[in-house]
Amino acid sequence: MRKIKQANIVRFTERNDVRCADVEVKAVGIQGVLLAEFTAMKDNDFDMRHVYRKDASNEIDWYDNNLHEAFKDVSEELFNNNGLDKEWGERETFIEEILSFGSIRKELEEHFRRTHAASLFHTDDVEDQTFLH
Repeated sequence: MRKIKQANIVRFTERNDVRCADVEVKAVGIQGVLLAEFTAMKDNDFDMRHVYRKDASNEIDWYDNNLHEAFKDVSEELFNNNGLDKEWGERETFIEEILSFGSIRKELEEHFRRTHAASLFHTDDVEDQTFLH
């Protein structure tokens, strides 16, 4: 279990046709900044698809470009333990700690609810109308 020191949403985006939110995380026992990628699930909860170690320098990469090698996927490194139960438990605890930090869960709920509503009413706010089918 890791104690979250800081967490904030840095962007809402779409990757591989899936809407997601990037949350920057600083945690006890982990050096540097992590970027956790969350998606909405049908059961009104959220899933953390990937965790990246953010090695970007704000002095050099001031616009937070995530399209280069400054972001390394460390999901398996963080949660790959010998026992499946332990792996799942640590991962789920980490997810819950991030979602419980400040207003992260509320902000994600509001964003994904607005996106869902826009797609239901077929507005131009959303390109992918998957909720209509």
